[in-house]
Amino acid sequence: MTGDALFSTLKGKTVLVTGAGSGIGAALARRLGQLGAQVICSARTEARIQAVADAITEAGGTALAVAADGTDPVQMDALADAIEQRFDGLDLAYLNAGANSQKGTIADSDPDDWRRGFDQNMLPVTLGIRMCVPLMRQRGGGRIIFTGSAMAQYPAERNSSYCAGKAAARMVARTAALELAGDNITVNEFIPGPVRTEQALQFYDPNDTASPFNNPNEWVKEPEDVVDTMLFMVAFPGAGPNSQIFSLARR
Repeated sequence: MTGDALFSTLKGKTVLVTGAGSGIGAALARRLGQLGAQVICSARTEARIQAVADAITEAGGTALAVAADGTDPVQMDALADAIEQRFDGLDLAYLNAGANSQKGTIADSDPDDWRRGFDQNMLPVTLGIRMCVPLMRQRGGGRIIFTGSAMAQYPAERNSSYCAGKAAARMVARTAALELAGDNITVNEFIPGPVRTEQALQFYDPNDTASPFNNPNEWVKEPEDVVDTMLFMVAFPGAGPNSQIFSLARR
């Protein structure tokens, strides 16, 4: 079965992609548009998500760009309102927003910067699930995927806020999976491993032996390389998996 045939069930579905302005989120949004889904592209930078949405519509698809900061509950509520007004519900959500912006040892960290780094990875999942639930209940259920990290399960020097944020997001999502199973809403985690994106390479050091980008046993990917796995996670017939981790990391 070809990929497009496998993903034919996505045609006509209403799908939210956060962090859709670049990297994995942008690649995923464009692919969903090609498959006939109605795509809501969201991120903080309006110009970027509008460019992705325009590319989808120019190719004959349906897309809506809504700027929102995934750490801001007011903006996330406004995103939910925009989705309800345009599409009257939501079938699928890929909560891809996050960042690894705070670097430094715990001893030398600024508490406000550390908390900001933590929140950038925990809140987009927590607030994202919270806003998706009423919209998915209107459709009789839905599927939520969030972009996690292998760093949720092992420490990395100068990355404590990122590791802690991803670990917290994982626990929030697994709790939500239990709470929402009766609503036919599943919540699963996708770990892409090292992917060449603007964000991932922001602090890249070719001499850093701890970097997964320098690990000879790793699969270093382009954003387009991971999209089909993300789609496969929601293309299962029937109820599908719940509270599971799908990983393309090789560690």
